[in-house]
Amino acid sequence: RDSARPRLPAPRGFRVRRMSLRRMLLLPVLAAIIVGFVAFAVAVDVSERALRLAELDQELARAELSPMRTVDPEPAGESATSTPRPTSELAADLPVQLTLTQAGAVVATGGAASPFSLDELAEIAAQPSGTTFNVNGYRVLVTALPETLVRVTALSLSGFEAAIAALRGTLALGGLVIVSIEAVVVWVLARRIATPIAAVSAGVSRIADGELDTAVWAPGGSREVTMLTHDVGRMVARLRAALAEREQSAADATRARDDLRRLLADVAHEVRTPLTALRGYSELYQRGMLTETGALDRAMTRIGEESARLHLLVDSILQTARTGDAPAAVREPVEIARVIRNVVDDLRAAFPGRRIDERVDVPDRSLVGDRAQLHQAVLNLGANACRHSPADSPITFEATASTDRVIIRVIDHGPGIPESERDKIFLPFYRSDPARARLDRDGAGLGLTVTEQIVFEHDGRVSVSETPG
Repeated sequence: RDSARPRLPAPRGFRVRRMSLRRMLLLPVLAAIIVGFVAFAVAVDVSERALRLAELDQELARAELSPMRTVDPEPAGESATSTPRPTSELAADLPVQLTLTQAGAVVATGGAASPFSLDELAEIAAQPSGTTFNVNGYRVLVTALPETLVRVTALSLSGFEAAIAALRGTLALGGLVIVSIEAVVVWVLARRIATPIAAVSAGVSRIADGELDTAVWAPGGSREVTMLTHDVGRMVARLRAALAEREQSAADATRARDDLRRLLADVAHEVRTPLTALRGYSELYQRGMLTETGALDRAMTRIGEESARLHLLVDSILQTARTGDAPAAVREPVEIARVIRNVVDDLRAAFPGRRIDERVDVPDRSLVGDRAQLHQAVLNLGANACRHSPADSPITFEATASTDRVIIRVIDHGPGIPESERDKIFLPFYRSDPARARLDRDGAGLGLTVTEQIVFEHDGRVSVSETPG
């Protein structure tokens, strides 16, 4: 069921038009206080009215039992109350006492003057005995007398209404004061609650915008808000750590990809050299160009040596893949003259139409190192010279020896290398000016880099200079 519920997309860069936290706290509290006080005031008003009416009814009952002065009835058709009689302040506090016929005619009066009209008297006389009700601002008690007469006792409600009005005024003023005080208290309390949350919200908003170094701090917050800021801080710290780890992983992946690319290029370059030699010798044999005395034997010897070197190279790659460590370097006496002779034979097989000479003046076993690597280094220089110089220009290999070093020169008579590029040609994957086109375009740009590395491992150096003339 949970999976069937619609999932709302995460909001991005929006403003919510909703009520602020202060108003959300203030309005419900004020509404509750107002409703509660109004209910309380209504209850007090109803209770007070009932209490005062009960007291007034008791007073009516006592006044109804007091003696009443009787008067002669007026002539028929005239009402004793048609003209109110003057009364003093003392008479105004007296109850109104009347004796009426069932038709509403006044038989006798007592106490204060009657405030009722003829119609009101007729209505009062028609009420059942013992009835208490309000008429024209008076509380009236009707009691039946013998001979079909009705006794009416009435007290003014002016004091009752004044007391109720005073009570209502007091309740209204008290309610206004209470609501004002509560509003101020709730507003201050809401501000005290909302200010730390607003600070946390502002900090989290900046973090959401990418400012992960923003410190989330809530001044004067409660324990819950403090715990929230602490948790947000821990969350941001973990987020920063995760992002840093991801960046490091991305950098490691990029570096591993570059290393793999370099490894593949190196392997391809290493494998390409013996394969080129093998192909060259096979093409010479197919074309019938190995007709000189001993040429076929030398070609078969070189094919065997290059096959062995290729097999050794594959074994080294497999060992590196299994153990993660490259094979130990081979150090043995090397005949430089033989290395150069083999390189020349390989290049003549790969470039049969090119003139390649050799001038070697070094003693046998003139260098200690790895014969295969030295062969690779010299072959890389010769192959570059063959590819980047005109086909009709000669290539010369020179080798000389001194007491502490061997110098091998590969001399071509091509267009040369601009001085601005001589510091760059040994960089991995570097390609020179596209105008200097290759004879074949499958190189990886690693030949001179591999050569420099091999020479460095044999405590030497490699450089480029202009050919005289």
